[in-house]
Amino acid sequence: MSEEGRESSRAIEATAAQWVARLDRAPLTPAEDRELQDWLRGDPRSRGAFMRARALWSRPEAILVVADAPAAEPTSSPLHQDAALPRDRRRVRHWLAALAASLLLSVFIFVTIPVPTAYATAKGEMRRIPLTDGSTLTLNTDSRVDLYEDNHRLLVKVRRGEVLVEATGDGGSLRVEVDGRYLDAGAAVFVVRKLPGKPTQVVVQNGEVAVPASGKGRELLAANTRASLIAASMDVQVSSLSADQMQRELAWREGKLAFRGETLAEAAAEFARYNDASIEIADARLAALPITGYFAANNPAGFSRAVAGVFGAKMRQETKNRIVIED
Repeated sequence: MSEEGRESSRAIEATAAQWVARLDRAPLTPAEDRELQDWLRGDPRSRGAFMRARALWSRPEAILVVADAPAAEPTSSPLHQDAALPRDRRRVRHWLAALAASLLLSVFIFVTIPVPTAYATAKGEMRRIPLTDGSTLTLNTDSRVDLYEDNHRLLVKVRRGEVLVEATGDGGSLRVEVDGRYLDAGAAVFVVRKLPGKPTQVVVQNGEVAVPASGKGRELLAANTRASLIAASMDVQVSSLSADQMQRELAWREGKLAFRGETLAEAAAEFARYNDASIEIADARLAALPITGYFAANNPAGFSRAVAGVFGAKMRQETKNRIVIED
């Protein structure tokens, strides 16, 4: 099964429990056994879920035995035969029973705690992820999100990078967490951008997104706006975007980088997000020159040749992963 079509952890645990119940009823037919083996091989989480389900199914009484057992009395029941044992041996057996019960309880708690599903992209990769409510996420280069499902509500935690969220609003609002802030959106299209050394940003293309703001409780971001989330003060700085600016903000969806007045050094740093090859500007004067235009994100060499031609500079590719632009 592809990464995009992965089951949620909760669904895998439920399927594992169904298989264990079927095994308890009767031996599997050859066809059923092949189906089980295929399921166990289909997702790395399946085998662990199956083992936890079997542990819970085979010894559900362990906790009750330890918690509810009366004082030891002679009896023919195997559960109470330790009454005839010496006191030290009874202590050891009781201790082992308590340990087994605690381990079983730990397994039970582990099964019931929601486990996030992580998705990430490598440098230069882009990935589209469908969510269970019909919404979708598009991860730009070198990005990661964790998906949780809590009380039938989706929570998307943006760990790093750039993520386009297309929320349908079906089944309630979609919640996105970034830097400890919770963003809520119904039917909306917006980008969450969390890059090293820069303020986290939210860019809203369509719909509305509610963002926590210091002194305001929640600030509602409308379409065609960009908000910078100031971590130190929990403040939100909002600016309006023109149609041209919005197009540049979302150019990465088409594999493009859009510049309008950024310095050549800033453009080189942006290319480094998408490529292993680095662009080195050997001259300080060149590094400070502004650049405008749309360029293919995966072609730093083509960008460097174009820039060298415009500014009358020289471009040389010293190694596969090192490009130099100089006077």
